[in-house]
Amino acid sequence: MPLFPTHAGFANPALFASPSSTAHDDPHAKSYDYIIAGGGTAGCVLASRLSEDPAVSVLLIEAGDADTKQLMSKIPAGWGNLFNSPAEWGYKTVPQEHAAGRKLYQPRGKMLGGCSAINAQIYQQCSPEDYDDWEKNGAKGWGWDNLKPYFDKAAGVYPIQGKVLEKSDIAAQGFLKTSFPIANPISQAFVKSGLGVSIPTIVDFNTARPESNYGASCFLTSASAGVRTTTSTAYLPPSTYQGRPNLSILTCTTVTRLLFSPTSPTQCIGVQVGQKQGVDTPRWVAFARRDVVVAMGAFASPQLLLASGIGARAELEKAGVEVLREVRGVGKGLKDHVWSLVTWEAQKGTSLQFLTSPVATLPSLAKWLFNGTGALATNVGEAAMFLRSDAIPDQKSFVAKGATNASGPTAPDLEIICAPLWYQSHGLKKPPTTGGNDFFTLGSIVLRPKSVGTVTLASSDMFDAPVIDPNYLSHELDRKVVLEGVKLIRRLAQTEPLKSFLVKSVAPVGLDDLDDEGLMKHVSESAETIYHPVSTCKIGMESAGGVVDSDLRVHGIKGLRVCDASVFPDIVAGHPQAAVIAVAERFADLLKSSMASQAWAPIPVKASSTPLRSRTFVV
Repeated sequence: MPLFPTHAGFANPALFASPSSTAHDDPHAKSYDYIIAGGGTAGCVLASRLSEDPAVSVLLIEAGDADTKQLMSKIPAGWGNLFNSPAEWGYKTVPQEHAAGRKLYQPRGKMLGGCSAINAQIYQQCSPEDYDDWEKNGAKGWGWDNLKPYFDKAAGVYPIQGKVLEKSDIAAQGFLKTSFPIANPISQAFVKSGLGVSIPTIVDFNTARPESNYGASCFLTSASAGVRTTTSTAYLPPSTYQGRPNLSILTCTTVTRLLFSPTSPTQCIGVQVGQKQGVDTPRWVAFARRDVVVAMGAFASPQLLLASGIGARAELEKAGVEVLREVRGVGKGLKDHVWSLVTWEAQKGTSLQFLTSPVATLPSLAKWLFNGTGALATNVGEAAMFLRSDAIPDQKSFVAKGATNASGPTAPDLEIICAPLWYQSHGLKKPPTTGGNDFFTLGSIVLRPKSVGTVTLASSDMFDAPVIDPNYLSHELDRKVVLEGVKLIRRLAQTEPLKSFLVKSVAPVGLDDLDDEGLMKHVSESAETIYHPVSTCKIGMESAGGVVDSDLRVHGIKGLRVCDASVFPDIVAGHPQAAVIAVAERFADLLKSSMASQAWAPIPVKASSTPLRSRTFVV
C-alpha cells in the first residue's frame, strides 16, 4: 500500500471490513463510530465534517472510483463524455406514458463526489420559500433561516467576468469554490433577448431577495480557474484523506445490505459490502457504534432500505425480501425536473457544437491543459430564466393566475435554460444533417412538478438496477407549465439579439407553424430528465409518507439515518446541488451536537491487531 496515495480511497474491502461470517461482537470485527454508505455529493461532505474530530472514526464507502481519475470530470465542459461510462450508473426508467412511451436515460454519478462530479456544475441556492415550505410541511429545522448559514459555510465565490456582487450576497470562503465562467456570445444573446419580452436581467440567482428568483442571468458554477470543484475535491483533498487516520475511504465497493442486531432487530449495527454480483462472491461486513448514514442518492438510498427489509410490506414480499420494518413511504415520493428541448441550427461559428468532435476539440483541450481557459472552461448550461408560468409577460397562459405549484408568492415554477449546442436526448442522439454544424438548444423545465413517481425493487440484489418510474408529466398542471415554457421559447427565438444567431428550428422542424397540439406532441417526444431526482426517503411524519424524521433518523429504526437529495420533503425550484450540500453541512452539525449533548461513551473496545491505515476499533 503506498504511503501517500495519488487518489482518495482504496478498493480493497479487506482493509476496512471483516469477512462476512464475522459477528458484531467478535473481538476482531472492524467497527467505526459512523459508516457512510455512499461517497456522493452529500457523503463526501459528511465524511469530511464528521472526521474533523480526531476522536471520531468514519468509514466512507463508495461504489465507484475516485473522481480525480476522470479527466472529463475535471474539465467543466467534459461531463457529457462521462455518460454511458463506468463513472455513472446508466439507469433507465420504465416506459413513460407521457413521454411517447420511451424508457428514459437517468445518468447518476458513480465515483467519489457522485453527481457533483458529473453534473453541469450549476450552483443555485434556490428560493428561500422552497425551504420555508419544507418546514411548514413538517420538516422542523430545515427552513431557510436554518439552512442559510450552511449555504454560506459551504461555498466561496470567486467573481470574474466583471460580476459585482453585494457583500451580503457573497458567501464565506467555504470549501466549494464557485465562479462565473465566461458565457458563449449566443448564451449572452439569450439573456439579453429576455428584455425584449419583458423579462429582466439580474446579476445572480443566489440572493435572498425576491427579485433574484425572477429574471435571466448566467449561472454561478462550482468551478474555479477553469477546473470543476466536486464535494470530493473540495471536502476530501489530499490533506484530509492522507492526514486523518480516523477517516477510511473504501472505493469500488457496493453496500449490499444493512445489518441489524440479532437481539434487537430494529437496531442497525453496520453494513455488508461486496465488489461483484453473485451469491458465491466474497462479502465483507463493517460495524457502526453510533450510526449508519445512507447517502446513496434518490434512487439507490431507497433501494438499499428496501433490499434490507424496510419499506411497504406488499412490495417487499413481492421481491422476496423479509420485512424488518414496514415504512410505507420508502421510494414512494419521487419527484424530478423534466424538460422539453427545442433546437435550432445556428449561424456558423457561433456555438460549441465543435466540442462534440474529438479532433476539432484538440486545440481547446490544449488551451485548457495549459491555463484552464477557452471553450472547455464553460459548464455548457450557461444561462437561464426563472419565471412563474401564470405570469409570463405578454403571454396568455393555460395556467390560471395563482394556480401554480410554486412554493410561495415570489418563487418560480418554470425555468428556461440554454445550451449552445445540440442536446436532444442528452446529446447522445446524432443531430440532423442540415448543411451547417452549429446548433443552439433551449429547454423548458417544470420546476415544481405535481407528478409523483416511485423507486421499487427489480430484485433484492443491490447489483441489479432499481425500477424507476418518475411518472413524468402525468399531472395536467405539469403539461400546462412545460407548454407555456415552449411557447415562450418560440417567442425568444424571434427576439433580437438571439434571433440573429439562429437559422431554423430542427427539433422540432417548423416550430413557428405548430399549434398547441403540435407543441405538446414535441414535448412528449423530447421530454427528458434534467437530473434532479429527490424525495424518495423524505423528511416527514410516517403517517404522511415520511421516511425519516427531522433528525434524518429512519422511522422505527435505531442507528440508521439518510442524508442526500432523497430526504428533501419536496423538490426545490432550481438546480439542487447547493441544497444537497447545505443539508449535509447542517446534518453533520446535528450529529456533532448529538455527540456533545449526550453523555455518550463508546462501547468498550479492544485495539485491533490488524494493521490498518485508519484508526479503527473493534467491539
